[in-house]
Amino acid sequence: MKTMLVLAGACLVSIAARTSPQQANQPPIRSGVELVLVDVQVVDRQGRPLGSLRPEDFEVSLDGKRRRVVSAEFVRHAPGADAPGTSDQSVPQPAAGLSASAVQGRRFILAIDEHSFRPASARAAMHAASRFIEGLEPADLVGLYTYPTGAVHSDLTDDHAAVRQALEKVTGLLDLPMSRYALSKSEVVDISSGDNDTWNRVAARECVATDATCRRAIRDEAISLAGYFEMQVAQSLGGLRHLVRGLSQLEGRKTLVIVSGGLFTSDRGGGRVNMNYEIQGVGREAAASNANVYVLHMDSSFIEAFSERRGPSPTLFRDSNALASGLEMVAGAAGGALLRVQAGTGDSAFQRVLLENSAYYLLGVEPEPDDRDGESHAIRVRVRVRGATIRSRASVTVPRTD
Repeated sequence: MKTMLVLAGACLVSIAARTSPQQANQPPIRSGVELVLVDVQVVDRQGRPLGSLRPEDFEVSLDGKRRRVVSAEFVRHAPGADAPGTSDQSVPQPAAGLSASAVQGRRFILAIDEHSFRPASARAAMHAASRFIEGLEPADLVGLYTYPTGAVHSDLTDDHAAVRQALEKVTGLLDLPMSRYALSKSEVVDISSGDNDTWNRVAARECVATDATCRRAIRDEAISLAGYFEMQVAQSLGGLRHLVRGLSQLEGRKTLVIVSGGLFTSDRGGGRVNMNYEIQGVGREAAASNANVYVLHMDSSFIEAFSERRGPSPTLFRDSNALASGLEMVAGAAGGALLRVQAGTGDSAFQRVLLENSAYYLLGVEPEPDDRDGESHAIRVRVRVRGATIRSRASVTVPRTD
């Protein structure tokens, strides 16, 4: 396992070494060198970038303190003339007089949590990912990494067909533990956290009324399953952490698309399967890598529930929300977006990623002298536009002045 993770990190380091300055796709900066540069996406309710904002329309704060926005450069993705499926509407034009530039070639990294999918669900998710790659521009680069094993990977490349072929090798590795009793994930959380009401309710369902041995066995199984789920989450987080650390060595703008069937975490404060601190830590590392993060939750729990021999779980909705909760924490800590796909192929979520990444703003923010300490600072960006959604990193490091 450790060897696989090291290999995944090494592949990303290789990418960083082979990426040329032109591939970094940073537009020319017409601001002073003393400014902090922050890339921000501003989209409407349909995910279409808004191309009419000026510096005064933005509010930026570092550690809760307002800082002046000196410049706002609107950067459009410039599609090739022969690019399929790209319309003028998806690449908005800036307002007259607004500083603007155009770049060709974006960089997308697909990170697939293979341990979160059963085989059938994995196939549907990979087919949607393949169609996403098919819709990229010829100049776009795309990479593929599966975690936690790293068994399937592809370096950033413009050979889209090769990455689509690699996707065909991704199989769902979700291995459900053996269970004597029909315990749902939420019941495991409750019983292992000492909830006697849930324990009594499950025992009434699973045991003969006078069977004390059965009651003890249910509690022991819940504790054992809680440990299993914690190990499973830790493995996924470990693999994802190695990926984002590798991405931190890849300069310039890049978009990380995490595709997962769920990241389970408890909805009970202080209860078992509560790895919130570790989950948020990975999200913060993703923010520090300067990656634009999208988390796609391909939720197949409802479809799979009705194929179970025992029928759907009594806590099905709660379980589904718990699977989404961990992914939401990753996205939130990274300053990214969680897109939930309850049923279907996931094509709409992937198309949303493409649409939102057709343009962004590069803000020039003037820091105060105290900000220049070489440390990470929490950053918050707001915009004075009703109904607009902002995608921006959650932290920024201001270089220390000599």
